[in-house]
Amino acid sequence: MTMKKKNFIACLFLLFATQAVSAQNNADALIRVLVDQIKSHDNVEMAFNYQLSPDGKTLGDSQKGHAWLQGEAYKIEMSEQQTISDGKSIWTYLIDEEEVMISNATEGTDNTPLKLLTSLDKSYAATLTGIDAQGNATIELANPKGQYKRVSLKIDTKKTSLKSVDIYMDDGSKLVVNVEEMKFDQKLDDKFFTFDAKKHPNVDVIDMR
Repeated sequence: MTMKKKNFIACLFLLFATQAVSAQNNADALIRVLVDQIKSHDNVEMAFNYQLSPDGKTLGDSQKGHAWLQGEAYKIEMSEQQTISDGKSIWTYLIDEEEVMISNATEGTDNTPLKLLTSLDKSYAATLTGIDAQGNATIELANPKGQYKRVSLKIDTKKTSLKSVDIYMDDGSKLVVNVEEMKFDQKLDDKFFTFDAKKHPNVDVIDMR
């Protein structure tokens, strides 16, 4: 799985991390509710699992991940990679390679939570395709000009919670992400959204700023 795909998984989920999902039949209105709700919280914490399907049909092994969003800052922890940003710099830590790359947050950030949050209602066309007997609403998001042509959200309207996101790639592959737990307004240290090189003395630091 590419770095960009990994980053997008958690970023997209953080955008829809909300406790107040309205069971409306208007997809655009529902998206606006979700965006407004995420803006109302100081921060969001999310535990999730994800699976990759290279051919769009057969799913691979399930992997666990964790993510946090606070304003322009975010942290994404996955099995092979951690991505941390304080809003000014981005640290991409490749765990197996023992390497961390530092870049400016203003460069190549199309898939960051902030970019997605501010452009969601402008860039994606939302369509409510149905609500099943269990009260799960499916919303399809399409962006003809974007890298991800199709995103499918499943929302539990009874529990007012996001259940899963399917992300369809241009190369025919698919990512399936399932929410396990969400928390809001946690107390986070000022250095939470930075990479502490002192705690990783064997890691090579490549500063590309």
